[in-house]
Amino acid sequence: MVGRVQKSIINAKVNMIFYVITAILAFFSRRIFLDNLGTEFLGLSSTLGDILNLMNITELGIGTAVGITLYKPLYNGEKGKINDIISVYGFLYSRIGLFIGLLSIVLSVFFPLFFRNITIPLWLVYFLYFSMVYGALLGYFVNYKQIILSASQNNYVIIYRYNTITVIKTLLQMFLSFLPYNVIWWIGLEIVATTINSIVLIYSVRRYYPWLDTSVDHGKNIFSDYKDLWLKTKQVFVFKISHLIFNGSINILIGIFSSLSMVTIYGNYNMLMSKLTALFDGLFVGMGASIGNLIAENNKGKLMMVFYQLLSLRYFIAGLCSIVLYFTVPKLIVLWLGDQYVMEQKILVLMSMHIFILQARLCVTNFKDAYGLFQDVWAPISEVCISIIFSLILGHHYGLIGILFSFALADFLIKMCWQPFYLFKYGFKESIISSYFPYFFKYIVLLLLTFVFVWLLNHYYLTRIDFSSVFGVLFYVFVIGILVLTVLLVLFLCTDNAFRSLIRRFYGYRKS
Repeated sequence: MVGRVQKSIINAKVNMIFYVITAILAFFSRRIFLDNLGTEFLGLSSTLGDILNLMNITELGIGTAVGITLYKPLYNGEKGKINDIISVYGFLYSRIGLFIGLLSIVLSVFFPLFFRNITIPLWLVYFLYFSMVYGALLGYFVNYKQIILSASQNNYVIIYRYNTITVIKTLLQMFLSFLPYNVIWWIGLEIVATTINSIVLIYSVRRYYPWLDTSVDHGKNIFSDYKDLWLKTKQVFVFKISHLIFNGSINILIGIFSSLSMVTIYGNYNMLMSKLTALFDGLFVGMGASIGNLIAENNKGKLMMVFYQLLSLRYFIAGLCSIVLYFTVPKLIVLWLGDQYVMEQKILVLMSMHIFILQARLCVTNFKDAYGLFQDVWAPISEVCISIIFSLILGHHYGLIGILFSFALADFLIKMCWQPFYLFKYGFKESIISSYFPYFFKYIVLLLLTFVFVWLLNHYYLTRIDFSSVFGVLFYVFVIGILVLTVLLVLFLCTDNAFRSLIRRFYGYRKS
């Protein structure tokens, strides 16, 4: 039987492989689609996709709440309870699917008004739109059973099958885009791909869980027995919607207090940084399910050991990402877009701090979520309020710097201060002062030492590199990456038992 760590490694490997494949494919397909399908059609596709995403906001919270509820029954092998929970999930999803279906029809009535200035025929707009609606509704009425694969750490099954179908679909779309009626072929392949994906998912669930027997009617009948699931769903919804507002409001505030041009320049930096962090996030796909399974095992000593190991790894990655990005992003921006798109150093510091917090807090967040600790709904609301209120004050006087400082402050207070306190008090039931703070301060010192060491080498030696050439910039990025990685490895291995035990554990599983 495959254990938790092995499943985590499999999930990470599969996700990383497809991350690279899809990233490369997206680069080439985007150019071909722009040339053959046109910017107007691709813009229409993006717009309609955004409309559907807004309607899908009603789903926020249900999948997370159900996944958390499944951890313990999966660990204990309670097949009856698993069937009940997924049936309730299917019932809730069917209601959301009906709502989105009806809303989609109502919204489509206004398309002649919304899209009156485009050259694309209206029938084609409807064809594209309802092909997207069809794919979304499949997720609510058919694909919902895949939640059991996620909750049992079998995400790689979903990732492998979905991305394989997506890669084949994209390659066919690229080829058919050179033929007459290319837009029709493009939309038709979207419909075929979503249908095949649903069929494959149904087969996969039946293969891995032949005993799974669920129905929407059964979920409706027993819904009242799972009021705690509905309560948790509403709590998670607050967290999700607050997260959307928090991330979505920054560009609006920059546009108000700075300029739309600064929104674009900030977006360039943000895109480069998010691509690197997304690469590391792929390594932790399915980690929530692994932690949930560990909590269900109810072995406190083992749980705390894994927590400190993952905490050390998260701070290691957070330091690696933020320090490397601090030194390399300006050089990459100049190479990519030119000197006029480089922002001042203070802004880069704040953006690097934001990346650090996003990565460092994930261990605590993963454990907090796995425990199902969502009662502190005031926390995400407060985070949004702090960021917006301080942005309104500081953004007026300091522009982008004031806005980024406000968001960093909100991030730090809620994600780095409150969440660890809440987890240790209500999850681990231990003192945060004696159990968490020593690790936190040690990691901060190690990261500061790394930064200072790399800054000194950069200031006195690496300035001699020729940054006017592509080779020079790429060589600089490589050297900075190796430097930061090496220094962090040495410091963490020499000073942190949790990190050393994690490395030993990883190599032990690789050899077995």
